[in-house]
Amino acid sequence: MSISRLRKIGPLGLRKLPSFHAIAAIVLGAVVTQPVYAKKAPLVLKPSSNWIIEYEEDSCRLIRTFGVDDEKVVAIFNRYGPNEDFRLTLAGGPVRVRSTSSRTTLQFGPVEAVQKLTFSRGSFGKDMPALIFSGTISLAPKPPQPELRKSDYSDTEETDNFREISAERKAATTYLSVDGSLRKPVLLELGPMDKPLGALSTCVDELMTHWGIDVEKHKKLSRSVVPDGNPGKWIIPNDYPMDMLLQRQPALVQFRLSVDETGAMTECHIQKTTRPKEFDDAVCESLARRAKFLPALDENGKAIKSFYRNAVRFQIP
Repeated sequence: MSISRLRKIGPLGLRKLPSFHAIAAIVLGAVVTQPVYAKKAPLVLKPSSNWIIEYEEDSCRLIRTFGVDDEKVVAIFNRYGPNEDFRLTLAGGPVRVRSTSSRTTLQFGPVEAVQKLTFSRGSFGKDMPALIFSGTISLAPKPPQPELRKSDYSDTEETDNFREISAERKAATTYLSVDGSLRKPVLLELGPMDKPLGALSTCVDELMTHWGIDVEKHKKLSRSVVPDGNPGKWIIPNDYPMDMLLQRQPALVQFRLSVDETGAMTECHIQKTTRPKEFDDAVCESLARRAKFLPALDENGKAIKSFYRNAVRFQIP
């Protein structure tokens, strides 16, 4: 297996990303006549490209294409920080949603448990429908996390809930299956995931150096940055941009805050946003007024420069 390393031009001085093309063919599973009550056999899609790692300005992206033509699916793994979690998008005709449901089941098989997840509908390019899975996910299901919801207008979600997954478990993960809400289950033959996810982690380590972070010290932290107070109170209803409120526009804004040795926020970076810039500005301005932290500590208990990541969702009751 090979992993192509592609980069984009940006503040980090990265190279331009060339256009992406599928480079191999697909082998589909046999079509079997079944009784109407039997579970449908999945559409099995083999890789039609190498893994590609993209270095973005504030994130890393792992991409692979499976299948060709009308039976092509692009899998996109986005990671925004040094953890095991990622954002997942699947795009292509086979993942077109055939019901009104916004929930589906997903499994990184064969050994990891089935996960029940919510998704949003979107598009990839002009003609490819996409499933954009809500929140961060992992190879293995997460334990339930307490919500920080504090109002009818906004809520926050923790994004750096670190859980280490061994290289052996990643290597044992060889396929991704998606079922529910689709016209037919889909199975992507990923191949062992230890090297692709390892490349994603290497990309994040490099990005962190550009954030001014000592990567090696961060691997041995005795304490990460800790909110001083409840993050659910940092964004309040009055922070909802008035023009967006009148238009009933929702939004999800994912951010990264630089935090110095005293625990003070020094910079606000928007890592991902779904709506107009008014939301981005509202988030950073509100955090600058209210966010407070206890600094990260190295293995010797000395305060060091670090960062804090989270997301805020604006919604109309």
